[in-house]
Amino acid sequence: MNTKEIDKIKTIIHYTLIRIGFRVDLVGFNYLSSAIEIAISLPNETRNLCKGIYAIVAKKFNTPGSSVERSIRHSIDDTFQNKTFVAINEMFNMNIFSPKDKPTAGELIKLIAEYYNLEIYKKNMLKN
Repeated sequence: MNTKEIDKIKTIIHYTLIRIGFRVDLVGFNYLSSAIEIAISLPNETRNLCKGIYAIVAKKFNTPGSSVERSIRHSIDDTFQNKTFVAINEMFNMNIFSPKDKPTAGELIKLIAEYYNLEIYKKNMLKN
């Protein structure tokens, strides 16, 4: 991938996370964004989050893998407490989560990676 493609992926991921309700001031936002970016470019790494994606993100940010996992989980918890994940339903145009559902980190990473891979973001950007 060239730099332009990587920048496009990052922009779409950030836009998507903000649309869902993630706060950009949390460390977990950057870790989650990087994890999704890795899931898009290296889909095989999603099979084992701790030894795959989290390890890569930890290396990128020079931090322990446990910090990456904990920060992502905290960011998901914060979003769940302040909002719900029903925005994902609107993005995919189907019922995936009820207001009481909180996705796991793996579910969220894979869903947003698929949102990008299936190019659903293009349809949603045209609506706005």
